[in-house]
Amino acid sequence: MDSDLDLRRLRYFIAVAERLHFGQAAAVLHITQPALSRQIQQLEQDVGIELFARTSRDVALTPGGEQLLRDGRRLLATARATQERARHASGGPTLTVGFMLGVDVDPTLRLFGERHPEVGLRLQRLRWWNQSDALVDGRVDVGFVRCPLPAGELGVLPLYAEPLTVALASGHPLSGRPSVDIAEVAGETVLRYADAPPAWNAFWSVDPRPDGSRPHYGPAVHDMEEIVHYVRAGSGIAFLPAPVSAAFRRPEIAYVPVTGVPAGRIVLAWDAAQDSPLVTAFAEVVRQTATCPEPT
Repeated sequence: MDSDLDLRRLRYFIAVAERLHFGQAAAVLHITQPALSRQIQQLEQDVGIELFARTSRDVALTPGGEQLLRDGRRLLATARATQERARHASGGPTLTVGFMLGVDVDPTLRLFGERHPEVGLRLQRLRWWNQSDALVDGRVDVGFVRCPLPAGELGVLPLYAEPLTVALASGHPLSGRPSVDIAEVAGETVLRYADAPPAWNAFWSVDPRPDGSRPHYGPAVHDMEEIVHYVRAGSGIAFLPAPVSAAFRRPEIAYVPVTGVPAGRIVLAWDAAQDSPLVTAFAEVVRQTATCPEPT
């Protein structure tokens, strides 16, 4: 069928395809489930194929739906990046820098501002569920982010390692220890990171464990405030970078260093498909203001 692809309907499709649940996708999109179903049906008419195989209990992607999910993500990212670059080009040069909680970007921003006073700097907070997308779709030009990251899409400059801590309720038997081995929390329920890529949850939940075992997962959390509440209530534990733990000190929570696991890693990342002199200049400043170990 010869029809223009509606990007709004494509965004709705991706929301359903990633969750395989119309109700959950409708809640995220802030529309009603019947309205979402109508939009998906219209998209199927536009592209001329069925995108979902529906039963009374399950929703699954058809082969055509799987292909549209892969291509649609790239198409939306390209559309967003095009809009952002057009906005930036309408004024003076600007550089939008993303950062995650617990990362000190001040030294880099100061030095870059001294060397490039003509460039307007903007900051944007990144989360675990959007850091990669924000770099590819143009919301940020460059970002201080945590691994793991998807392979192939991003240019990466390794910076430094972060020790892991485990967040425990203050009354937990291990809460007063100077450190704990990962094997000592083998039976604990681990909080999941909501909407995170599978690789992110695997690393930050230490799944699998060094002995090959798998953790028992508890509730999904959306931010540090939810982590604190769940841990305080004894509903689960969470593995966190040490700088994040330091930023959320609470008397009801103990953050204990974890041994026997790899450290987290902070990197500078950018869209590998874009050739930006400003990003190159920013990366050069970062090399002078942060420890940059050789990639392994």
